[in-house]
Amino acid sequence: MIVRLFLSLAVIVAALVSPTAGAQTVRQLPADLVVTTMKANGGSVVLLGDKRVSLSPAAQIRGANNLLILPSYLYGAFRVGVKQDHQGLVNRIWILTDAEYRSLTQKK
Repeated sequence: MIVRLFLSLAVIVAALVSPTAGAQTVRQLPADLVVTTMKANGGSVVLLGDKRVSLSPAAQIRGANNLLILPSYLYGAFRVGVKQDHQGLVNRIWILTDAEYRSLTQKK
């Protein structure tokens, strides 16, 4: 019992003093990402720039915090990076932070 408590305490202390404990990781975005604006109304069709496009059935949308967002929960206007599948359906969307957006638009 005491050994288990000691090991648990050691793991907690190690996690707290770890140099990466509070560090924010930088997302690795694909080099061929298309940067645009997106308007979504919680459905499988979104407006990218001026064009209405369908999301693929397996679409993954990542928020600025890199967590997955279901298309049915996505409402509003966003600056995004987009990738399409071989059929032209949007299958990957990254909602960009301000820093990511500036970085990606300065490269072009």
